This record gives sequence, C-alpha cells and structure tokens, in this order.
Amino acid sequence: MSVGKVEAYKGIVLLKRREGMSREDLLEWLLKSHSRYSRSVPEVLRYTGSLVVAPGPRYEFPNGEPPFDLINEIWCRDRASLEKAYAQLVAMGGPESTLSAVSQRIPLYCEEYVLK
Repeated sequence: MSVGKVEAYKGIVLLKRREGMSREDLLEWLLKSHSRYSRSVPEVLRYTGSLVVAPGPRYEFPNGEPPFDLINEIWCRDRASLEKAYAQLVAMGGPESTLSAVSQRIPLYCEEYVLK
C-alpha cells in the first residue's frame, strides 16, 4: 500500500455507556446484539469494536472514567459505499439500538491513510 492515498473509507462511532451499565454488559451488548447490524451489510468490508481499557501516555481519564467506552469502526471501499452502508444501518434500526446501551454516540466519516 502506498502512503498518501486514501486506502479506505471508515465510519467511526465513539460510544459512552449509559449510567449504571457495566463495561462487561456493554461488551456483551456489542458482541451479541449490536454487531449483527454491521455484519449483515454487504458494503461493510470490516467491522471492529474496541473497548477502551486504559488512558494513553500523559493522559488521565476525567474522574477516572474514559470519555468514551467503545470505539466502533466499519471499513468500506469508497465514500458512496460508506454512505450506503450507514443508510442501510439506519433503516435496520442500528443507530437506534444503541439507545439501550449508551448515553452518547458520536458518528464520524473518515478517510483512512495507511502510514506503515
């Protein structure tokens, strides 16, 4: 892969679990319930969920809690595929399904550049 060109388009969603929900319950929700949405959309080439486990170097979580607990990512070939995938996810109720588990959801569209 060459450096400097867009290799894929990615949707990233930052999620904060709802008050009173454990991190274990959030992970179970991701793996058993929510993941079925992105896995069923053909435009999605790859789907990951990353549970935040610790702050990075020289950063402390405010009040000991991460600002977001989960980072979900979907990869698509191009921007049109990413937009189509999100439209399908919305039609299936994927984003609304997060309301049972999260208090905050921030979706982002990204161009991915492979640097190494």
